[in-house]
Amino acid sequence: MSQGRDKVSISIEGLVSQLGNPTQSKPTIFEVDDRLRQVNVKDYEPEIISIGPIHRGKDHVKSMEQHKVRYLQQILEKRADLSLDIFVKKLRESEENARKYYSTSLNLNTDKFVEMLLLDGCFVIQLIRTYFFDGKADNDPVFESETLSQIRHDLMLFENQLPFFVLNQLFDMTKTGNPDDNLCHLVLFLVEDMFPWSDVSKLDPDPHPDHLLGLVYQCFSPFSTKTPSKTKGRKGKKSAAVHINSASELKEAGIRLKGSEEKRLTFEGRVLKFPPLQVSGKTESLLRNVMAYEQLRLNDNHPKHVTDYTFFMHCLIRSTKDIEILRRSGIISNYLGGDDKIYDMFHRLGTNFLRSSEFYYSDVFESLNTHCGRRLNKWMANLRRNYFNSPWSMIKFVAATMLLLLTLAQTVFSILSFKYRKT
Repeated sequence: MSQGRDKVSISIEGLVSQLGNPTQSKPTIFEVDDRLRQVNVKDYEPEIISIGPIHRGKDHVKSMEQHKVRYLQQILEKRADLSLDIFVKKLRESEENARKYYSTSLNLNTDKFVEMLLLDGCFVIQLIRTYFFDGKADNDPVFESETLSQIRHDLMLFENQLPFFVLNQLFDMTKTGNPDDNLCHLVLFLVEDMFPWSDVSKLDPDPHPDHLLGLVYQCFSPFSTKTPSKTKGRKGKKSAAVHINSASELKEAGIRLKGSEEKRLTFEGRVLKFPPLQVSGKTESLLRNVMAYEQLRLNDNHPKHVTDYTFFMHCLIRSTKDIEILRRSGIISNYLGGDDKIYDMFHRLGTNFLRSSEFYYSDVFESLNTHCGRRLNKWMANLRRNYFNSPWSMIKFVAATMLLLLTLAQTVFSILSFKYRKT
């Protein structure tokens, strides 16, 4: 390097060199940015255990470190042909590739990083094997109901992940020979009752996801069974619809809302069908972390199925009355509490998340807006809203109609009587 070069040039050259090769693999594990985090910080924070480097060493997760060591010991006791040296050697070979999965610089030297991969990875593997093959472990505090629930929650956090290939390496090294000993299968079995939609036992995910959350993301089958909408408007432009009526307004316009076992959302023959959604205490956190994965991991041309679905629901739900309609229609099962809690959840989920530029449900939006925009449907919606919105309103309307008919009949009768007398 020439001694006469300007210091600014040298400084910028250093910044450029830190960018690395633009063709190298992109990170898949991120720290969630403040824009998303500020709505509900707790949904991104582990409750009891750290997996990976981002939350490692925080005070509230330190108590689980001893259980990670204990689970590694159990694996070594079951496999006399394996030793710590074998594990460590294998992970040292994988260190450089594993670091590329993280978007932020990691303040861990090689030894600490490899130690983390080994302890965290073996904990996950031993946990899922014990849960599947034994149901629980006797006298194991990890399998106490509340603790296990917190661990399962923590394994689904975007910031709390290990590269899946590392888990796969450790899993293959410790295989039991049982035909059911399959990493993807065991992971999905552990978290299946957390899924708000699908029966995961019927799913066949890609065996090479980014991480555990990426595996779960693949399995949201209502959002992965068709390609993004390419609906064109009347002038040849793609539909730009960004708004639809609420559930109660759609109902007033003559649209029937219905839960359906089909794994997709459709609008056909005045029936809007949804895959049923089960809402529990962990649903918001799971959706929020999957949506963060879509927002930060996937490029803008990739359909963001879950974010777009949540935006759809956010548009439908503007009051607890809309929640009641969706619940009575078999679209939402409420295990969270009152309808107000689900309303608040979707209100929060609709904040600071951007739907896809290739909005997945633009065809459904356009069809709904076309239906509601027809003059007859507008008139019928107004009639239902003003005259049929309660039993008393309906009685008043019927009474007024009968009075009008009786008055009309009396008028006709009087005219006919007058003409009869003249003749």
